[in-house]
Amino acid sequence: MSASDGTCAGTGWSAVESAPANSQLAGVLAGFVFAGIVMIITERRVRVTRITALRVLISAFIALALDSYAFSLLNGDVAEHACVRVWTESLIASGILAVGAVAVMAGISWLLNAYIENQSDEAAVEPTSDQLIAGLATLERVLRRIVYGVTLMTVLLLSTVANDYVNVVFAGRSKPWWGPSISPLYVLLASLGMMGITWWRQRKAEEQNPTDGPSQNALSTAFAAVTSYALGGTAAIGTLTSTPISFWNPAPNLLVITTISFVLIVPVPAMLALIYAMPNPRVPAVPNDPANQHGDDPPDTDGSSDPA
Repeated sequence: MSASDGTCAGTGWSAVESAPANSQLAGVLAGFVFAGIVMIITERRVRVTRITALRVLISAFIALALDSYAFSLLNGDVAEHACVRVWTESLIASGILAVGAVAVMAGISWLLNAYIENQSDEAAVEPTSDQLIAGLATLERVLRRIVYGVTLMTVLLLSTVANDYVNVVFAGRSKPWWGPSISPLYVLLASLGMMGITWWRQRKAEEQNPTDGPSQNALSTAFAAVTSYALGGTAAIGTLTSTPISFWNPAPNLLVITTISFVLIVPVPAMLALIYAMPNPRVPAVPNDPANQHGDDPPDTDGSSDPA
């Protein structure tokens, strides 16, 4: 067992050496998210889709910024015989990064939806190519499927890291009965939940008007779950770094079960809520105003008419 670099028996992966790259990745993503937040704030028009995108992007920024700090803490944990502690910290930080990545993609989808809405509104006043709006709508549908793919990928990666974590913690002693089955069982249950929530949101979308907004409960759940997981995970990592090495040799089974449950179970509601609260797949069509067809000016928005 090599304790100084975070490489433990049961896996050849070094959690410490990979921490700087993960910290930089989270920091770069947080920078792009911050740029998107600034872009929304500087917009003069206030719309529901922009506010929704802002909420999603703020939760993503909190998760990624804290995750960058969490990986930097992990990178400094180079004590002897601390690989179990390092891997515990790495598992939690990996879960925060996964949730932040899904929130980023969901936020991008909302930004594109806000742009499509803006183009549709401008088409009522000035001629706009229907092919442009149709192309943007197609791009939004593709991006929505990308969100599904990113979510599934994060589930697979988290299950792999959790499986390696079990091998590290129980190296040299018998594994519990749930050890070998935790990874495939998690992938199966999370995938079924993802397919179920996708089917449900499509069914609800068919019952809604194209202009209906997303479920506010789902948005509130997604925001609370992402931020709470990021805050709780970062606090847990900060606490674990101060625990003595003797506490981890061997690691208590209750702590191992609590860590795995926190990393695998808590992100699922956040991911499913982000998927459920995504933009309505049916983009409203460009309105055809008979007055505009004859070259007349559009009516005043305040309902008043010209006395002349």
